[in-house]
Amino acid sequence: MGISYKPLWKQLIDKDIKKINLIKSAGLTTNVMANMGKEKYISIQNLEKICRALECTPNEVISFKPEKVKNE
Repeated sequence: MGISYKPLWKQLIDKDIKKINLIKSAGLTTNVMANMGKEKYISIQNLEKICRALECTPNEVISFKPEKVKNE
């Protein structure tokens, strides 16, 4: 199953928060933000930092997308 950060991007738009401001307020590195932009996994610790900074739940930051099934 793949991961998507679309809920996070929506949160940032809705709350009018720039990515750089989230990096600062959550204590993230730019590498973590870059990984999220590429839909790569991040640690639970980083997810927690984001949730605390945005005062939200993990469901408001990530969602899971089904993997494509290959026809055999």
